[in-house]
Amino acid sequence: MARNALGEMEHLIMVAVLRLEEGAYGAAVIDEIESRAGREVSHAAAYIAMQRLEAKGMLAGRTEEPETARAGRARRFFSVTDTGLEKLRGSAAALFGIWKGVDPELRGKV
Repeated sequence: MARNALGEMEHLIMVAVLRLEEGAYGAAVIDEIESRAGREVSHAAAYIAMQRLEAKGMLAGRTEEPETARAGRARRFFSVTDTGLEKLRGSAAALFGIWKGVDPELRGKV
């Protein structure tokens, strides 16, 4: 049986990238996860996961020309690929499937 589920960090990153659309660069992705998931994210872990997802073909990255306001540092923007969407849908289905039938009172507290 193929593994459908993504790791937690991979899942969070891919959903954050989808939410941010054209504005999905590293720091914005981390901020999105921290604000929506209510958890602190290690910058190193997030950047490593983004690189890993890109290497697996689930994220596509593009580097924009640096702005003078950023002291000449370029930003790398990400988007979810078709392969990534397929994997994310499979992961979501696995999570929803395991939750199906769980006591609604518990489900509402999670």
